[in-house]
Amino acid sequence: MIGRTEELGTLKSALAGARAGRGGAIFMVAEAGLGKSRLMRECVTIAGDSGMAVLRGRATQAGATVPFRPLTEALFSIVRSGTVPDDPDLAPYRPALGRLIPEWRNGVPYESDDSLVVLAESVLRLLSVVGRGRGALICLGDLQDCDAETMSIVEYLVDNLADQPVLLLVSTRSAPSAALSLAQSSARDRVAQLMEIGPLTDEQVGELAAECLGVAARELPDGVARWLTQSADGNPFVVEELLRGGIAAGALARNGAGWRMVEDVPRDMPSTVASSVNDRARRLGPQWHRALQAAAIIGRRFPLAALQRVSGLSDDELHALVRAGTEAQLLEPSRSSPDWCTFCHTWTAEALASGVLPAERKALAAAAATAVESLFPELPGELCQLAARLRLATGDEPAAGLLFAMAGRRALGAGAAASAEHLLDRALELIPAHSHAARHAEVLESLLYALTEAGDVEQALRRGADLYGSVLLAPQQRAELLTRLAWVCVVGGHWEKAAEQVALARRLLAESSSPAHLAPLDVVEAHLLTLADSQGDDRAARAEALALRAVRTAEEIPLPATACQGRQVLALLARRHSFDDADVHLRHMFATANAHGLPIWRLRAQIRLATNELMRTGGAEQILLARQAALTLGAVTAGSQADATVAMQQVLYCEFAQAEALADKLLESTTRMHQESESQFCLVIKIAAQAHQGRREAMRLVLAEFRQRGGEQSFHAPVVFGHRAICALLGEDRPGAEAEMARVREWERTHPTIYYQSGRYGLGVLLEVLAGRAGRELLVETCAAAAAHLRWNLQFVLAAEAVLLGREGDAKAADAKMAEAQAAATPFPMGRHLVLRLVAEAALADGWGEPVDWLRTAERHFHGVDVAAIAGACRALLRKAGVRVMQRRTGIGAVPVRFASRGVTAREFEVLTLLGERRANPEIAKLLFISPRTVEKHVASLLGKLDSADRRELSNLVTDLYL
Repeated sequence: MIGRTEELGTLKSALAGARAGRGGAIFMVAEAGLGKSRLMRECVTIAGDSGMAVLRGRATQAGATVPFRPLTEALFSIVRSGTVPDDPDLAPYRPALGRLIPEWRNGVPYESDDSLVVLAESVLRLLSVVGRGRGALICLGDLQDCDAETMSIVEYLVDNLADQPVLLLVSTRSAPSAALSLAQSSARDRVAQLMEIGPLTDEQVGELAAECLGVAARELPDGVARWLTQSADGNPFVVEELLRGGIAAGALARNGAGWRMVEDVPRDMPSTVASSVNDRARRLGPQWHRALQAAAIIGRRFPLAALQRVSGLSDDELHALVRAGTEAQLLEPSRSSPDWCTFCHTWTAEALASGVLPAERKALAAAAATAVESLFPELPGELCQLAARLRLATGDEPAAGLLFAMAGRRALGAGAAASAEHLLDRALELIPAHSHAARHAEVLESLLYALTEAGDVEQALRRGADLYGSVLLAPQQRAELLTRLAWVCVVGGHWEKAAEQVALARRLLAESSSPAHLAPLDVVEAHLLTLADSQGDDRAARAEALALRAVRTAEEIPLPATACQGRQVLALLARRHSFDDADVHLRHMFATANAHGLPIWRLRAQIRLATNELMRTGGAEQILLARQAALTLGAVTAGSQADATVAMQQVLYCEFAQAEALADKLLESTTRMHQESESQFCLVIKIAAQAHQGRREAMRLVLAEFRQRGGEQSFHAPVVFGHRAICALLGEDRPGAEAEMARVREWERTHPTIYYQSGRYGLGVLLEVLAGRAGRELLVETCAAAAAHLRWNLQFVLAAEAVLLGREGDAKAADAKMAEAQAAATPFPMGRHLVLRLVAEAALADGWGEPVDWLRTAERHFHGVDVAAIAGACRALLRKAGVRVMQRRTGIGAVPVRFASRGVTAREFEVLTLLGERRANPEIAKLLFISPRTVEKHVASLLGKLDSADRRELSNLVTDLYL
């Protein structure tokens, strides 16, 4: 390619990187005609020749408001090639991808409420699978005309392609657009390359002209190079068009000696290009020329059936026109839709349309609009907007506005809220309120729904304020919209604004309310009362009353979605007193959703039921079934939430490797999707996994990331405090554990209770009883809470009661209660043995139970899992009880190879591990039941064996080991 050697080199290097798994993005930015499309075609050829998968899509003039059009066209490349990947990693994402590839829906509509980010992640996963082992190129052209939803997905891909076998190649014009802004910001952030394509130099123009004429540059006729450089401004498209026009006009002719200039050629570039295009069309014949002009009025991309209806061509004539137009380099058949055709260049369509008189242009637009509407009565896809643009060209603004409104509502139904907002705004501009009041009001209503779906709360509230006093809608309609605004505010945590909308809606319904309008409003207010910051028994009672009233009404009418919303809040409220009562509401919710075909609400009920069952019994069967249901439905976010629940339960089961692997996988995807709360919870799982193994230093490293992500200000904080308490207990730091439990109580005193297994209803009670600071009163109060009977909590609550019974002298009852505690603790190996160690000390003091057997069992377990401090404490208590205990030595196999190879013994490694926790010598001596002098000898030996200058360097070795 003339003048594009450097650009081609960059593209080749990027393609090689993608094949090697080092993906990325390149934005090609240039004015029209400077060669973006040609470079993209060359890149496609190179990628195809090297065996890479190639996907191509392009935006169109209507593309700015046709959601996902470039991506849909690109992904259809996979369908057309017959190489749709059947990869298990893609299974959860196929339903979401069905929004772009209808063939993947298997006849089932996509009904998940996952965000656009999930769709973006789905596209990323698909591209990664397609490019596995060979690399993939996805080309998206003309994104200056792109819809907002596609741009969101492109931005997500740009941010996350660095370690994928995928190259994203985007072209856009240099005029201001969302695509240009993304290109510039991505280049600044160094996540993409910006390739700004400039005009050709004078020398390169000469080379291009020579290539087009089939001669060497030195053989160009005198004056040709000068003519082209003066007229074309270095634009390759214009150079080629000028040459074609000059040859067609006879100004440039070929004889036996080569090319020669016969006469002067015109210098006005735009008119010359337009003349060249029209001349080529005229040479096809008058009928073809008129047909091409009609096609240009329809648009750069046009349906062949509509052109046939307008031009009166027969089938054979239509096919001949497409062939002739293609040979004349005016047309190119559509790759994705065989019933459509496209002009080769935007200027081509504009040049042909410029030759049509205004009156004729209007008549052709009217005929084309009528043809489109009669041929495609449902106006699917971009045809609706095409008809709207044609009606607008005829001057019929109300008709155009109604068509834009139809397209906007469809976009909203497809989840493309930003495109819907743009289309509905356009419709409002075109539909006059004075003569079409009802239609104008309906469009305003749809716009408000679009704004709320897009999460644009401020704009929605501004529009809603205008709506409140409007007479275009009935009070009930206005109240319904305000109710929806209130719900959006609740979901977004805007409590005061939500309360304002609820109050306005109630005023509108004061005189003319109906149960059908009050029920959704009651549900919203119930959620507001339940979730807002300041809570109390009165607020909970009011919320329950409102939700019950809404549910009764909604189930009678019926309003199934409202009924499900009401049952959801009732289940949340019921959990404070009884998880069984909560399940009753959730089963009603499940049945309602099932009966009325609401799969997302059915799934929500299933996941909440499964989570309750998991916490109540410790069994994971139901949550695994719910997770599978989420994946089958394509509800990726819900499936991830179920996965996170499973991972946390694996920690409690002491399946640490599985829990961390699942948490790492979830953390990668949630971080990519900017799901901050979900990412924080993944870190909570990792914190718990380290805490439950007594790895304090490793836990601190994860805690640092948790803090960095704002976790300590999130509602995850109390459960982290609870796990830190467990880590402290495994390190025999009882005061530290008690301090962490105090933090849990303080947090939950001032915040709504989100977690029920943070320790407040379990471990914290046992610690208070063991310390002698609490007795029967706390136990009775705790047992009155439903959370105390969740299986993880129950083991500690029963153990606390056993300690109190033993302290009161009822040894038989204490033994029985301890047996119950151990039965409850069966699924939780660490929890069960921690209870044995904690209770045994009290049993020794009060003379009940089998504390020696308990200590032996606990010591054997904790020694086996290499938690030295608590294992040593068990041995110390056994010695205190007069039992002879053999000194344990961990085998050399337990010492990491990097230390064992330097001669570090098992005991020295125990000392090194405690040094990593910043323990002082006396503390290490106490934990390992050796003298401080022996600790000093071990530290000195470690300094020599590991070539360390001081204790800090030894401690850093432990940190590096965990990293």
